[in-house]
Amino acid sequence: MVAQTCSAPKVAMSPEVSLVLVAHRSSAVAGDAITTFRRETSRLGLGCEVVVVDHSEDAAESACIQSLGPDRLLVRPNRGYAAGVNAGVAASAGRVILVGNPDLVFREGSVGAMMSALSDGWDIVGPQFVLAGLLFPPADLQTPSEEARRWLAGRFSVVWRRMFRREFARWRLVWDTSEPVATVALSGALLMFRREAFDLVGPWDEGYFLYYEETDWLRRASEASLRLAQVPRAKVEHAWGHAADPAGSQGHFASSRARFLSANFGWRGRVVQRLRFGASPLEPQPFPSKPRTLPHGRLWWLLSPTALGMPAAGLLGTSDDLFGALRGVAKARHSPVQGLVLAVDGPTAHIAGTWLLEASDV
Repeated sequence: MVAQTCSAPKVAMSPEVSLVLVAHRSSAVAGDAITTFRRETSRLGLGCEVVVVDHSEDAAESACIQSLGPDRLLVRPNRGYAAGVNAGVAASAGRVILVGNPDLVFREGSVGAMMSALSDGWDIVGPQFVLAGLLFPPADLQTPSEEARRWLAGRFSVVWRRMFRREFARWRLVWDTSEPVATVALSGALLMFRREAFDLVGPWDEGYFLYYEETDWLRRASEASLRLAQVPRAKVEHAWGHAADPAGSQGHFASSRARFLSANFGWRGRVVQRLRFGASPLEPQPFPSKPRTLPHGRLWWLLSPTALGMPAAGLLGTSDDLFGALRGVAKARHSPVQGLVLAVDGPTAHIAGTWLLEASDV
């Protein structure tokens, strides 16, 4: 963990870069995001500010956030992530704005790499999220045809294999390069854009309480001919879901998904929103307790929270590297790791094995 700061340094009257964090019971992690962001902007010689929008609805939690030294703290009723983003952007002053979750650590060069991408003509950019050696995948595409493919892949192995090869190739377009990669989908956990881009697209739709709010906004950005890219050189650690209750969030996910598909795709969206996911043609083995029982050699190890195995975070290395990464993820998130593990030969995309990782296995 990075040492937390308790006081904000003096900033220029007109900061060049603003970081907007939307927090919900996040004082235990937000200090790292604030400290490492200021470190990175200081390396670049840029004036910066940090705006935190606290949705905790807890006076003690807000006091803890204040002690971390944000330049501006907005304590508001929790009306959702989109509402927090809009309030934070309105309260910020930077020409360039980052909006994101508080469970981030900016690695060296990450802010500079994203700033360079904006200078090269991209309008909205996102980083390569990492955690304990794992590379997070690019954001999923959200269209009726993609929803239908995911549903079919859960029921027919031939469709699954075809979709997996395509998705694995799409992930590696980002994982295997250092140059910005054009995309239409980015994660709302951290986005960077110029203020004029936000003004052009408009505020985030506050009808989304949680999930799909960035998907909707980025779709509008693409329709406005703005250029989106993921920046692989911008490595940012993300201990995802620190304040989310997976079970309690399912209602928000379902309602936001239905709203997005209906609003943007008409009858096609209304049809596919009725699809129910969770099926899988895979037959995973129990995850072994020792690395030596897994395939040898350097492979792509994929860790997915879904039974489908997509999306998945990836690591190129040995089985020992995988076990080290799993222990690192558990430590960073303060919770056991579980999900589907796949071993994949990089050159051929051949699946060398599939295992079900229970919370007690590592």
